[in-house]
Amino acid sequence: MSETASAPQSSLRELLGGTKEPEFELKLLPGWERHTPGEADRAAMDAALKKRFMNINRPELHASMRAQLDQAYTLMKQQQVKAYFAATAQTDSLAIIPAAIVATTFSAQGGGTLDTHVAGMIRDHGAKPLFGDKRFIRYEHESTRTAEGDEPMVVTSIVYMTPIPGSRRRRGLQLTATLARPMEMTATDEKFLAWKLALDVCVSTLRWVPA
Repeated sequence: MSETASAPQSSLRELLGGTKEPEFELKLLPGWERHTPGEADRAAMDAALKKRFMNINRPELHASMRAQLDQAYTLMKQQQVKAYFAATAQTDSLAIIPAAIVATTFSAQGGGTLDTHVAGMIRDHGAKPLFGDKRFIRYEHESTRTAEGDEPMVVTSIVYMTPIPGSRRRRGLQLTATLARPMEMTATDEKFLAWKLALDVCVSTLRWVPA
């Protein structure tokens, strides 16, 4: 795994004189990089996709993927995604996982704490501590999705939540890993279980960096 971090960003809380949230780092999987969603990042991803499809003489695929890319960045903006992690770097590793992780901030309603929300995660989704570490709560759910022109895929979403230091448990960092597999691959397949374990290990390496 390789360590990565992004530059701190200003927030409304800072502008109003509040305490800035600490940054965080993860030790990433081979070939994975951290990105801050924005126009510059979207343009860089689009250029990389264009180059990839031109190299295999399939420019028509670039138009389709660009539409999906624009949709993804629009959604991340709406969800106020702080960062996302994906296998976008060149690597010789054959262990590339078809997944991504997005990071958002969850704020407790009504000035309360995260306890009510966490209790709901446990009650409604069977959430449990990550590797027994009660600082992290984890649950997963599945759905079936079909992209235009593609075969149906089973998409597993793994949701992790941990309190943000200094927030008095009023805010939490939510990391959501999205993992796709073919319909013929079962949930008990050894490769799929290894993918999920790798994502769990990646999230468990989270380290807070003082602002």
